Amino acid sequence: MCLYAQVKKEVDNGIFVLFPSASEYKTTTSTSTYLAKTQNCIFMVLIQRNAIPNYPEYVKAKQKWTASEIEKVESSFLDNIAKGKLEYTGNQGVVTPIKIGGYRGRNIEYSAINPATGERGKRFTKVFLVRDKAINFDVWFLNDSQTAIREKDKFLNSIQVQ
Repeated sequence: MCLYAQVKKEVDNGIFVLFPSASEYKTTTSTSTYLAKTQNCIFMVLIQRNAIPNYPEYVKAKQKWTASEIEKVESSFLDNIAKGKLEYTGNQGVVTPIKIGGYRGRNIEYSAINPATGERGKRFTKVFLVRDKAINFDVWFLNDSQTAIREKDKFLNSIQVQ
């Protein structure tokens, strides 16, 4: 069963996701966003540039570190991203480590007030460190239905590294 039309979008070099429709694209000096919507969910990709301060120095230092030291540093960045997202919305959530391709990330599940409706809704994020960027894949529920769950799963499970 096809939940929605599938529009494959390359959101960063070699990073792809399926949107339910053509996405709206906006960019600033520090971020780029892709946005699409159905009756059930809002789908967003937020790319934060310069997520790792002094990235060239980080790359040099990383060459001297062990795999566990690299994991510890990257986990610290990712944990702070997750903490910031939860603190910004004033909520607690469930945060779990994930990985796609060679990129470490975090899966974040929480709820927050939707600014457009004023209603509390479920939110789901997968965030990955990709070179000097933090790439956030977000789904906000507009209603709590089985269709919303299927659409969320379709979007978040479509993330690919090629």
